[in-house]
Amino acid sequence: MKGRKYDLESVFQMLADRIRQIRKQRHLTETEVAKRSGHPVSTIHGIENGDNKNPGFRTMYDLSRVLNFSLDKLAEELYSKK
Repeated sequence: MKGRKYDLESVFQMLADRIRQIRKQRHLTETEVAKRSGHPVSTIHGIENGDNKNPGFRTMYDLSRVLNFSLDKLAEELYSKK
């Protein structure tokens, strides 16, 4: 990853799309994810919508736990697509 330049807007959009895709694969609503993660629905919606471009590590950790995905693998996936 070092030395590569990424279009952050594209990375944020890929993150939003991937989180939404994972949630839907798990047959969960934004409300269910919010309840299970302890974060407001507006936070979940903002991440999936691309409005929240800086979700904190704790938020992403909680989402990874609720949606059962690896943050490492998600980062690899996002940064391998250019």
